[in-house]
Amino acid sequence: MSDFVFYAQASMGCVCILLLLLYSIKKLPTPELKFKLYYNLVLWHILYFTSDSIWSLVSDGVLPKNLFSVLAINYSNAIIDAFLFYSCFVFAEISTRPEMTRAQIRRLRLKLKIPIYVEAVLLLASFIVTPNFWLDENLDPKTYFYMVQMFLPGVYILTVTIRGVARGFKPQNRKNLQIYLIVASYTPGCIVAAAAQLFYSLTAPMFCFWCTMILLFIYLTLQNQLISTDPLTELNNRNQLHRYLQMQRESKDHYIIMVDVDQFKQINDTYGHIEGDRALELVSKALKNACDSLGKTVFLCRYGGDEFLMIVPTEMPAIAIRVIKDCMKEEVSNQYSSLNFALKISLGYALWDGKSSNFKQSVAEADRMMYEDKRS
Repeated sequence: MSDFVFYAQASMGCVCILLLLLYSIKKLPTPELKFKLYYNLVLWHILYFTSDSIWSLVSDGVLPKNLFSVLAINYSNAIIDAFLFYSCFVFAEISTRPEMTRAQIRRLRLKLKIPIYVEAVLLLASFIVTPNFWLDENLDPKTYFYMVQMFLPGVYILTVTIRGVARGFKPQNRKNLQIYLIVASYTPGCIVAAAAQLFYSLTAPMFCFWCTMILLFIYLTLQNQLISTDPLTELNNRNQLHRYLQMQRESKDHYIIMVDVDQFKQINDTYGHIEGDRALELVSKALKNACDSLGKTVFLCRYGGDEFLMIVPTEMPAIAIRVIKDCMKEEVSNQYSSLNFALKISLGYALWDGKSSNFKQSVAEADRMMYEDKRS
């Protein structure tokens, strides 16, 4: 067996693994946008690995090797490669920015595709007019063809890495930090694997192995987020709360703050569940802003129904309560003209020593104080 045939078999083995990922994503009942973007990313990897397998068989002479077949398969590789890294850019940029509107997403996608269309036209024209410019006497691509092929993907992946790392460390994006870091690790790995494959051994399937490994890791991360995140508010859920309680932490004062939406049942009964969901989303947004304003490592989750729970490491809980109320007032004032109902919250807090065995007792005390606030 030649090295080229082995390369084709290794690439198709990666394709089979990625096809299982596509099937798994398709089985999700209501996939989020990030899963749809991930689906496209995996699909372009499959297309590239398949095209690359055909390239290896053409190079080895297993499939007819002539001017047309060599130019066709290398043109296919170049364009699919560009779309592959475009999909990586879109996945990292959009899946971690839930505030983007559909119009903004459409404009971003269109702008990112324009360079690919330009490259496709210019490369096709040059292949037709001066085919021998790109090939040597053995009909193998010259080194500068690979440099041209990797230029646009390199721009995409380096740009999204720089933007992702810079944005990922901002407080409001901490929840998506892991996705940013995964994409950031994808870049140097791809550069090293692709460079080694181009200049050391074209038949070493390092690029496809690296990409497949990263895609599997991204999938596991997305699944982990899926089971630990509330789908409506995108806050932590009770599963993530249990994980948080199992973590080791310093023995210092923590305050548990319980937040409840006033007259929530009445909002649902009078205006419908869509408006009830909107009320929960507005409260969750206000609480996220409060976490950013506090500037501390605050744990925030949807505790259940219309109740939210915050764990704040502080010695002055009154300051945290005031910040939450201010953020709530600001959020309501921003949405005042479009709100059909009065949106208010009740709060209660209790000291927690950081030990999981005493957590329920502190929650009960915070709950009691919250209902006192509601009655008053």
